[in-house]
Amino acid sequence: MINPAVSIIMPIYNASKFLKESLGGLVQQTLHNIEIICVNDGSTDDSLEIIKQYAFNDSRIKIIDKRNSGYGNTMNEGMKIATGEYIGILEPDDFCDIYMFDKLYSIAKSNNAEVVKSNYFEYSQKENKNTFFEVLNGLEYNHVTSAEENERIIFMRPCIWSAIYQRKFLEYNHIMFNETPGASYQDTAFAFKVWVCAKRVLFVKEAYLHYRIDNDNSSVKSSGKVFSICDEFWSMQSFLNEDKKRKDRFSKILQSLKFDSYTWNLNRISEEYQTIFSDQFALEFIKSEYEGVLEESYFDEERWRRVKSLMNSYKKTRGELSLSKQQEIEFLKRRVKDLEESHSYKFGHFFMLVPGKIKRLFSRKSK
Repeated sequence: MINPAVSIIMPIYNASKFLKESLGGLVQQTLHNIEIICVNDGSTDDSLEIIKQYAFNDSRIKIIDKRNSGYGNTMNEGMKIATGEYIGILEPDDFCDIYMFDKLYSIAKSNNAEVVKSNYFEYSQKENKNTFFEVLNGLEYNHVTSAEENERIIFMRPCIWSAIYQRKFLEYNHIMFNETPGASYQDTAFAFKVWVCAKRVLFVKEAYLHYRIDNDNSSVKSSGKVFSICDEFWSMQSFLNEDKKRKDRFSKILQSLKFDSYTWNLNRISEEYQTIFSDQFALEFIKSEYEGVLEESYFDEERWRRVKSLMNSYKKTRGELSLSKQQEIEFLKRRVKDLEESHSYKFGHFFMLVPGKIKRLFSRKSK
């Protein structure tokens, strides 16, 4: 039996009202040699019943039904059973043009590409309107490249669903999703790992994917995931730590990317968590400075000023913590302990590498 050209993974959680449009569009793809892997992540609506109905009429659909475990594990379970030459991703609340995977696969094969990525449409259901979004603006189209050649690639929005990825490339480089329970933004680390490993990447200007921007149930709307972005960056640094050449090449770039992402997160979380997150933010950059991976040349003047201000403010205000800050100290200690024990940062042991002066700060004030 011939393996599918593309395995398309759809992670599903309570998406019944969107499946007719998303899954319905997949079964009509002009590229017929595909497999559609629907991973039901413990949905409590009738999502499972709907995908079973589709699977009854289309043998290309495979179903994984499991207890709720989050996006990262859901995607990894789908990737484990994928047999396609390439892997695509479709979120159940988005939808794609019927020729999307035909186009991307043809381009990938013609260029022996490990990754082919396109732009996408932002779709407003309320207005029934598609707006072309050129996420690849500034990058060269129809040219095989890599992050080694063009560092700007690393700073793109993740939008992992507007691309296809060669399966053997993902497997060879051990690229999977971070499985932090209940977390979000796992696409951030996945995209980073792809870019630092891929040698043959091709971008196309066209758009085929329609990204729904007014889904109130989308995980990015959740306000409770204060430290989820940190989990992703710990996973990214851990991945770099596994390969000295990659670590030396991309660790300094990672700090710049982290600064932008943490700043964005700080501005969106509720005020009650901002002080605690700022402390985490500062500690990680102080650590990076001691390790020699925080370099001014990777920041513009204003962003570098903010980096230094953040660290200096922490050193000044947290150098002599009062007992009234005990709750914050205990919270940070728990975050450090969780980090030490996390699978995603098993090569880093963050707190063990934090400079002794900072580490003593915790032990001295908690007595």
